[in-house]
Amino acid sequence: MFDIPKITFFVNGNPYCGSSGGFNFRITPVKSDAEKGVDAHIEVFTWYGMLSSELSPRQSEASFPLDTDGLKAVNDWLVEQELAYRDAQ
Repeated sequence: MFDIPKITFFVNGNPYCGSSGGFNFRITPVKSDAEKGVDAHIEVFTWYGMLSSELSPRQSEASFPLDTDGLKAVNDWLVEQELAYRDAQ
């Protein structure tokens, strides 16, 4: 399990980054935009190593609903991604 903020943190538009060893992730909320046909959701991506997310290739990406169930799914997905990272080491 990752210690990520509660859903209100993301509903208020805040992004969050975290890491565990060389495994890194960024969680970004996306607000709905009816004109563009975009529903509110959470985008998550991972990268490996000591460099910033801007300087590193993304290893995996996913999106989830911007709600408590979606945030639980984010955590579960991150656990899977970290296990895959550890297995590859």
